Amino acid sequence: MSSNTKSELDTKAYGSSFLDDLGPPIRRYPYKGTKQFLETVEMELSRQEEEFEASEWVLFTKVNAQTFRRDFLKSNGNILQRCWKSYDSSQHLLLVRMTVSRAHEIAAHVFERLFFKCLQPMGLDNRVHTFGSATCKAENGSAKQPDCQFLSKRLPRARTKKWPSVVVETGFSESPSKLMSDARFWLSESSGDVQMVITIKIGRSSPHIVLEAWERVNDRIQRQQVVTISKGENNHVYLRNQPFTISFNKLFLRPPSIPKEKNISLDDDILKEIAENVWEEQGF
Repeated sequence: MSSNTKSELDTKAYGSSFLDDLGPPIRRYPYKGTKQFLETVEMELSRQEEEFEASEWVLFTKVNAQTFRRDFLKSNGNILQRCWKSYDSSQHLLLVRMTVSRAHEIAAHVFERLFFKCLQPMGLDNRVHTFGSATCKAENGSAKQPDCQFLSKRLPRARTKKWPSVVVETGFSESPSKLMSDARFWLSESSGDVQMVITIKIGRSSPHIVLEAWERVNDRIQRQQVVTISKGENNHVYLRNQPFTISFNKLFLRPPSIPKEKNISLDDDILKEIAENVWEEQGF
């Protein structure tokens, strides 16, 4: 790992909260019921259409655990069930994504497709569950929905299916603290069950994508890899610190047992395919 990739978060410094440090451009509003919630989301959607740099996220405060279960987890309203992304029970914070951009969805789905393609030569592409954005709940009542999540179909003894082993989160690069909060949730609240968090940061105003790998080491969440993909003059694609590697052990929760089993390596061609699909949608 090169020196410029190293970054870490002290889990103890943040306590049990993972959303409290989110700041601008993400705006905060106190929650006052479903009617006010929908009106606020509508207002923020209008602002997003008018302001290019406006965040795709809004944070609601004062959402206690009972309210979260009643109005969002068990809501009869499809919109309320679908738009929330993360719930921080320690600070009663609810993070909502107002719209899902096509670039965001393309990044997640192309990554997932190419990930499984990498497993085919090992004969393991049908040995991994993918749970999409299914909700994961922590013991303290916090909850989150990732963009992609993977778990081996064959688990070690005493390992439950509650948590995935590898998670992918995507977002626009204007909100790096949001993706860092994602990594903190998965690696802290899962008590070590989530082995690796992959974040994909998409440049909103320029063709630039950053893939990062986060892992928990000695109670600190460390960034272990940073791979950048950008487009320059004459549509030339530049890559830095490639390939992007997903540990076989962390995905399958066991070491390789035969020669063809090895780490998953996202090489130049795969990284370019992810980027070019996203940039095509963005018009770059």
